[in-house]
Amino acid sequence: MNRFFTAPFLLLGALATVFILPKRGNFASASVIDEPPLFFGEWTGQKTPPSKEETAILDKDTIFNKAVYHSFDLDELRNAKGEIFDSFIHLSIVKSGTNVNNSIHRPERCLLGQGHQDIRSIPSIITTPKGRTIDVKRLTTWFPSPPPKVGDPAYPLGFISYYYFVGHKKLSNDHWQRTYIDVKDRLIRGTDQQWAFIMVSMPYNLANDPAQSELNLQQADKKIRQLLAELTDRIVKWDEIPPQPIIQ
Repeated sequence: MNRFFTAPFLLLGALATVFILPKRGNFASASVIDEPPLFFGEWTGQKTPPSKEETAILDKDTIFNKAVYHSFDLDELRNAKGEIFDSFIHLSIVKSGTNVNNSIHRPERCLLGQGHQDIRSIPSIITTPKGRTIDVKRLTTWFPSPPPKVGDPAYPLGFISYYYFVGHKKLSNDHWQRTYIDVKDRLIRGTDQQWAFIMVSMPYNLANDPAQSELNLQQADKKIRQLLAELTDRIVKWDEIPPQPIIQ
């Protein structure tokens, strides 16, 4: 079933050139730890290696960590053959290298190239257990996984994802806002701001009954928001980041 989970994360390390930035300045590190914790609360995690496709497009000094998390009450999934298997929440953390002319693609654009359909992106807000309220982006898609037999229709699997960016002293859920901050910091402060891209993604079952599909989505949304909130308090260096204004 790895093919279902590879597609959303092939995009996470993609770097795109930002030509509008002037000559490199001082380097300000992103306020996030390199490696996420694997055991906290009800969550049990396991590190997973990035694929060759993911690492091939990264600068050598990029830090890329992936993990999967499971808890006792995640809904089970069914594949195209009707087989039942455990569901996991997938995490990717990409920290850019010192070359600030490279930037992280926004996933809304890249998911289409990975085969995801009906991409819907909306801003959202998550409050962490420490009381930090942050802007995030919520994505819903469906992925046409291969059918059990050639000639059968593709088997759709729903996906829900959340992401945000962590800079030196700022968080953002918007690619263009992050680019604006880069330009301003370079021009005004002579500083290159490193960014980390945090994304969690979770599959869920689509049903013939739209009401059941919506219920499955709501249950997946509740769990992925819970993990992201608890995880954020453990990976973001809050002592380095002042309280952020919420931008809708």
